[in-house]
Amino acid sequence: MSALHVRPAEANDAEPIAALVREAWLAANRDLLPGDSLAKVAHSSRLAGFVAGEWTSVRVAIQDDQIVGAVGVNPAGVIWMLYVHPAYQGCGIGSALYDNAIGQMKQAGSNKAQLEVLAANENAVAFYRARGWVPEGKRTEHIPGFRFTALRMGLALR
Repeated sequence: MSALHVRPAEANDAEPIAALVREAWLAANRDLLPGDSLAKVAHSSRLAGFVAGEWTSVRVAIQDDQIVGAVGVNPAGVIWMLYVHPAYQGCGIGSALYDNAIGQMKQAGSNKAQLEVLAANENAVAFYRARGWVPEGKRTEHIPGFRFTALRMGLALR
């Protein structure tokens, strides 16, 4: 394995980021969603378009000459995505992306960070809790055929 490198995303990274997010999201949520909802997400082409519009707020982790992780942070201090390719999970890539995102927010003068995660995704909730994040509320959302609860979490940065 080559050394890990985190860099700002580039416009031509949209498709690889979308593929990474789709694969990581499906792997993380496979046991949480009904099969028909998973199939709709797996075959959706909307993700690439969304990432293409948001790539300037994304940082990517590069290892073995490919994008193996991505984190998105908006100017309001919200981590709106953090995904690592399933084959690279457990190697510190998520932590490196997380540290990079928190560093960006602190450098920008943010006092607080926020995010939402599926409440049923115990691995994600544990990842953030271990770093000091606390629950701040929940909201119920739905995708066709499935309702889910998103857990809002916050972290004081100062």
